[in-house]
Amino acid sequence: MTSEVGFVSASVVLRPPRVAMMVAGDEHWRDWAMTALTIASGYWGGGGFIFVPFDIKTSRPAPEFAEIVRAYDPDHVVSLDLPWSTLEAWYPGIIGIDGVDESERLRMIETNQCHTGVIQSETARDEVVTWCSPMRAVPFRDDHSDRQMETVTTLRRRDPGEDRFRRGLAPAPTPTEWARLAASESWRSDLGLFAAMRVGVAQTEAATGSPPEPTVDGLGWLIRPDGDAPTSLIWNANQIATRASSGLERWFLADQRLIEVSTGYLKDRAALVVGDTGTDFALAVAYDRLIGNGIWLTPELLDDGEVFRQEIQIPIWNLLSDLEHAASQMVLTSTSATDAYVEDIALRVMASTFPRGVTAGREQKAVRVGSPVLDGGYLEYAVNEHVGASVPIPVVKQSDGVLEAMAGFESPVPSDLVYPQNSGWVPYWYVDVGFARDTMPRGRDFPSHALVVEDGPVPPVNLRASRESVSFDPHSMGFVATGSFLPGRIGRPRLRSLSMLAWVEAMAEPEGLGVRLSQPGRQTELVRRRLGSRDALLDLMKPENVEMFRAFIPRRKPPTSQERQADQDTVVLGLDPYLTFDAMQKLLAGGVGAATALVDQLSSARLLRRGLILDCVECGRPSFIDADRLGQWYECPQCAAANALLSERWKKKRSEPRWFYDLYAAFRELLAANGDVVLLAASALRAGTGTYMDAPELEFYELASGDRVAEVDVIASVNHDVVLVEAKSNGLFTKGKRGPSTKKLLRIAQVLRADRIVLATTQAKWNESDVAHLEREAAKLTPFAVKVEVKTSLGEAQMSSSPSAAERERSDDAEAKDESSPEA
Repeated sequence: MTSEVGFVSASVVLRPPRVAMMVAGDEHWRDWAMTALTIASGYWGGGGFIFVPFDIKTSRPAPEFAEIVRAYDPDHVVSLDLPWSTLEAWYPGIIGIDGVDESERLRMIETNQCHTGVIQSETARDEVVTWCSPMRAVPFRDDHSDRQMETVTTLRRRDPGEDRFRRGLAPAPTPTEWARLAASESWRSDLGLFAAMRVGVAQTEAATGSPPEPTVDGLGWLIRPDGDAPTSLIWNANQIATRASSGLERWFLADQRLIEVSTGYLKDRAALVVGDTGTDFALAVAYDRLIGNGIWLTPELLDDGEVFRQEIQIPIWNLLSDLEHAASQMVLTSTSATDAYVEDIALRVMASTFPRGVTAGREQKAVRVGSPVLDGGYLEYAVNEHVGASVPIPVVKQSDGVLEAMAGFESPVPSDLVYPQNSGWVPYWYVDVGFARDTMPRGRDFPSHALVVEDGPVPPVNLRASRESVSFDPHSMGFVATGSFLPGRIGRPRLRSLSMLAWVEAMAEPEGLGVRLSQPGRQTELVRRRLGSRDALLDLMKPENVEMFRAFIPRRKPPTSQERQADQDTVVLGLDPYLTFDAMQKLLAGGVGAATALVDQLSSARLLRRGLILDCVECGRPSFIDADRLGQWYECPQCAAANALLSERWKKKRSEPRWFYDLYAAFRELLAANGDVVLLAASALRAGTGTYMDAPELEFYELASGDRVAEVDVIASVNHDVVLVEAKSNGLFTKGKRGPSTKKLLRIAQVLRADRIVLATTQAKWNESDVAHLEREAAKLTPFAVKVEVKTSLGEAQMSSSPSAAERERSDDAEAKDESSPEA
């Protein structure tokens, strides 16, 4: 791609929406869970939905699900809208009607078709939203100061008669004919719920009536769904009896043409959740959706010796064998059982020798007690067409590094849905678009308007920054003519891939903050522009080059005659040093060849100027005259006198002049302000990463007042983690400013949803009291704590053993600055 216009490739996936549903974890949790599964099964079969339990007394969601929700990355977090009669049956008296007696109230509830949510669920939902990045409406106005409203916040049981006029979550067609594997919504037993989690819930009763609850002889298939399913799971819409389950699809997948895909390697591919609470069941559902196999077993089943031996241990051993061949493992966990009980179950699973002769010692590698690791990869459902398709997108690169598509994105369409269908609202899938080599941070409730080029007042689609890409609902929000074929109903957004600076600006704006380059940031950017890229700058700022760069830092005072006599390779004019090639070579490792290559690189980038030190025939003062201004006659920069290029103008002891070198002024000033420490920290942070992108030093200010809030030395996306760096030459916060400095840093960390804060220094250690204080305060951030790391001894690997005079003066300056500056 050229610096202005070119192409980038984008991968495309069509998929069902991901939805997190709020369910109460009280004594009615089985009713909530089955109702939620029934509602979910009306939309894409519900196979990809998860539950988040909440405490109906405190209105708080279960804290165990914070990391799960962040990993699952739902498009929508919803509370359930339930019929009045259902809520009244669960919680007598919850529906209040003024002005009527009790009998009339009950009659009105029974006959009324109204739906409502539970206020505790809505309160808990609002907290769960802070854990993730739900899809919000793209604004129809220019004011983006507030985060927009979510597109879907509630969900109720699907009424097919309302599909044509539905707003919110669009339903896909659901199976209406032939036999399927499905649970009945009337089931409430352990096995009934486990079965519903595995296959989905039928939206109507089978032709033969409501089937009986599953029995323990089908438990093995539920643990490891392989082969024929229990006949109790066969659902049939017609009168034709079906006795064999072979070849039947689960309700989750029937007619949806979905496949399960992975976004990366998964070490943990199965989770056995032990416990009989609603939170345990919801945990099994979540792990089933995220890692591929969630198993829910209650103590009642596990403690029955015969059931354990005949129906549990054998299928688990077979499952462990499958996992071992895939270099994966199973984890055992619980939210209600004791650690000792879970450990005992793990031992019982591995206690006996499997009939095929696999020993327990061998199988121990495939079993671990704890929670699954959710940061390596995920499983999800995708439409079995166009998976991973690559689309070239013409883009223009803006001056701030942002890539903007030059045309609307043409989303692919499933081949069997080109024409309108009478069932459901089409398009009813979501689209994930991932730009090649995109290093922008993921999720974090990023403002959706920054992801698209705004061509007019009407946004083309609703979209969001998801865990792997840009996700959008392709349903066009513009003009769609009645009777349009499907391609005419799909919106075509002009997508953007953001630079780190643009990403930070978009995140800060809804919080009332503006962003601009600090003075060191502007100097860094000037140097970066001459080199061509931020990567080139970080490559240049290697430890072995730093001492040479530091030699160009202006001195605090002119050198003494003894110092001038001792160093003939450096000339100080005023306070600015100018070095010869020999002086630079002495400060560099690698010999003449490496020094020559570095000088050539810097000269080509116009960061280093070659010239002569010449005095003036009139004013007598020496000056640096760069090669571009040299001639047989040259003008004195200080008095404008004309001078002939004669031997009298340079050092009298030399027959020919020596070349001296001048470093770019902005680079000198950056180094004098400890900018090399910041660049060394960024270079160390980048080392060994898969993806990396950062921004120069930034200053945050209040949009309303313009008041300065804080400076951050480096803000980086490191393997899509957001990392803030505080770099100091002396390894400590300014004396007396530890508290305010920490507060400012953590405010920016919370605004940007940062994952880590790195304290970096060229010293051997960072002040331990500062580190401990920052760790304590960072652990208090909500909804997720921020990790604190320390990087020390930056740039010391190739430095000479004794510092130069310039280095000693610079160290003194740095200490004085750190002690006096209110915001170092």
